[in-house]
Amino acid sequence: MERTFNGYTRADGQIGIRNYVLVVSMVHCSNTVTQQIAWKTGAHAITHDFGCAEFTDKHARTRLALISAVMNPNVYAAVLVGLGCEQTDHESMMEEIKASGKSVSYVGIQESGGSKEAVIKGCRLAEEYLKEARRQKREPCPISRLVVGVQCGGSDWTTALSGNITIGAMTDLLVGEGGSVIISEVGGFPGSEHILADRAVNKKVGLQIIRMCDELREEYVRLHGQTIEEVNPTPGNKAGGITTLTEKSMGNVKKMGTSSKIQGLIYAGEHVPSAGLWMLDLRAPVVDGNATSGFGMAGAHMDIFSTGRGTPMGNAVMPVLKLTGNSRSYEEMKGLFDFNAGIVLEGVSVKEAGEKLLDMVIEIANGEETKSEINEDFEFIIPRENNR
Repeated sequence: MERTFNGYTRADGQIGIRNYVLVVSMVHCSNTVTQQIAWKTGAHAITHDFGCAEFTDKHARTRLALISAVMNPNVYAAVLVGLGCEQTDHESMMEEIKASGKSVSYVGIQESGGSKEAVIKGCRLAEEYLKEARRQKREPCPISRLVVGVQCGGSDWTTALSGNITIGAMTDLLVGEGGSVIISEVGGFPGSEHILADRAVNKKVGLQIIRMCDELREEYVRLHGQTIEEVNPTPGNKAGGITTLTEKSMGNVKKMGTSSKIQGLIYAGEHVPSAGLWMLDLRAPVVDGNATSGFGMAGAHMDIFSTGRGTPMGNAVMPVLKLTGNSRSYEEMKGLFDFNAGIVLEGVSVKEAGEKLLDMVIEIANGEETKSEINEDFEFIIPRENNR
């Protein structure tokens, strides 16, 4: 019998596992007002350094990221906050968001009479949305509707040996039950791209993966005058026992499991078109928040984040399940980690660990809070491609 979770049904047919309300800054000038509204109400803030005097291609990415964040199925409603003279057109954004059936409002600082007045207005709107969200009831949904992003960062020697292989076992189980998994971190693939290509559903997808990694290598040299191997692995990775990018990538690809086929590539702001394992071609610099926010933009319900050394990062639009393959790190940072995959190094089979992880995924989908949510780690980064 197919397993289920209790989720929130959206007007456009999507299913959410959270009912977050966002307060979204339209421009860097409105960041402080945005943060104050979120702090006073308990909504989640999205702030950034963009929104004005951007070139067309760069502003298109800013707009795409903000709209995609609001359109994540975990988001119930949003309050957009602008100064009033920014480049970001809140009216067109609101039209696009409203077309999905979501509630959205705008607060302009200038038209409100100043920052204090805008905060009062924004709080009133956010609080009303939060009240509405609390009234919505969860409904049973098949786990085949779940979309999960998988990534790793702050890695050490256990990340590949126990952390990522446990995620891989979960990937195979969820995909086997009709669910979807997204893998990204393109900057962590070089050296093992042939392994990824071999797991592609067909030759065309395999060649796309090889081409993606070849182009990434060229972009680093052309744009920065350095090879990707000069900046990855990071100092923390090296201190944790990882010596080369190839070594790191061999662990990175283990998150895709052993049997799931890569169905194809999706790009920033795109949702998976069908169930299965998908690759997000997001060539942003190798910063953990880029991949996490990229998954949120792709409509993922949650992110499973493997880290041997530990990182508190969460996300504004989805829960982040923090996993470590290092039992020592788990014991030292229990306030940060949700799952200890170090049990694999202590004799528990990878299959059993993967089953335990999938059980936790379902618990979180049902509303169990992750440590990142409890600690109120709600970051969101607008992912910038290397060439944008």
